[in-house]
Amino acid sequence: MKNFKRIALFIAFILIQYQHTSASSSPQNAMIASNNAIGKYIGNHTLIDQDGKKFNLSEFRGNPIIISLIYTRCSHICPAITMNLRNAVKGVRKDFGDKFKTITIGFDVENDTPARMKEYGGKFTHNFKDWIFATAEKDTIDRLAKELGFYYKKIEGGFDHLNVVTIIDGEGKIFKHIYGIDFKPEEIAGPISELFANGRIASKIKKPKGLLDRLILFCYKYDSATGTYKLDVHVLMVLLGIGASGFISLLITYMIHSMRKEDKLAR
Repeated sequence: MKNFKRIALFIAFILIQYQHTSASSSPQNAMIASNNAIGKYIGNHTLIDQDGKKFNLSEFRGNPIIISLIYTRCSHICPAITMNLRNAVKGVRKDFGDKFKTITIGFDVENDTPARMKEYGGKFTHNFKDWIFATAEKDTIDRLAKELGFYYKKIEGGFDHLNVVTIIDGEGKIFKHIYGIDFKPEEIAGPISELFANGRIASKIKKPKGLLDRLILFCYKYDSATGTYKLDVHVLMVLLGIGASGFISLLITYMIHSMRKEDKLAR
């Protein structure tokens, strides 16, 4: 796992350098800022969706949020990130439906208007309810980017920027960054599933009320490989064994008690 993380970070360094030949900022510093942002809260920023309507990030508190920052004039890197994000989100939707939101934000404030974001977003989804394509004022973009540890800089012909997708937990805290372009669906599904498994989406998880609910939850285990819950047969067999033993013990106790009662009556 450590080697995998090192490889991922190395690839991210290369991608930053390779995207534009005139990169002017240290990739190491960009990655340090990005990693330092993990565990910190993002502010309640006001964004503008693809239909021109304003919304606040706090509206989605209690749900995980997947955030990606792109610019619509990008001809290769950003569309590749968005395409892979679309493929990843499809898989997560099968398990968690609408219990999370995806927000793609255009940081090129001069060109990424709501209409342009809708045109761009329409190439990847028709469900703008759960996947929002947004823009904002420059100050808002700058503050949000800083909080996320997202590096971007305008250069001739486009932008230098970090290739990353960020997952925010239900409390508004940065949970994980996924770096690169060609990330796999499980790299998104895994952290989302982990948030639910660890109870960090409290408002969306039904707490067990009775013994039966607790037993049902206890009999299932989280499979990190598939990002789903599976029935733990071993635990189930143990519980059934305990239940059977308890039932037999109660039955024997009842029979002994009945025999003693009958014996007393016979005397």
